[in-house]
Amino acid sequence: HRAFSLVYQPIVHLDSGTISGVEALCRFNDGYPPDAWFEKCEQLGLAPAMDLAVIELALLDLDRLPPGYLSLNLSAASLAAPSVLCDALQVATARRPIVLELTEHAVVEDYEVAIEGLRLLRDAGMLLAVDDAGAGYSTLQHILRLAPDIIKLDRSITSGMDHDPARRALTNALVIFAAEIGASVVAEGIETERELAA
Repeated sequence: HRAFSLVYQPIVHLDSGTISGVEALCRFNDGYPPDAWFEKCEQLGLAPAMDLAVIELALLDLDRLPPGYLSLNLSAASLAAPSVLCDALQVATARRPIVLELTEHAVVEDYEVAIEGLRLLRDAGMLLAVDDAGAGYSTLQHILRLAPDIIKLDRSITSGMDHDPARRALTNALVIFAAEIGASVVAEGIETERELAA
């Protein structure tokens, strides 16, 4: 019944302090955690339909969002039917950059199918971000195979990195890796001035 709404998380450029884009985040009216709802959708085979419903709602907000890109979360299952996403987002890509975020936790059943789906989406002008990088066991393999345009460092890495040499070292390695493959880096969960400086 589409009993959900969207909130938008700003993505700020660290050098200029300006908003580079926003990420659309789903909030359900019953207060049930979004991750739990999306996991249930995956189990029921409804993940692509849920992705599309969220995208359609986000597109209604397009004109009132600040300048910059719009980032939308995506399930791996939606990559099997990329033409539906292309049709839904075709008008939006002419108005602002669209970034599709695939979580690092997403179970990609068939990378060949996923890569072909991503090719079609990229040909239509969309970018790919790998979300939650560093939070799971398969980060590097996932990133290598999908070749994202943006790598999003999980907050479990950025949180406390100002006093944790291991977190700084991992971040440094991922920043260097991103530069080598021509990707940008987004660090989630920066909460303090010291974390920002680090």
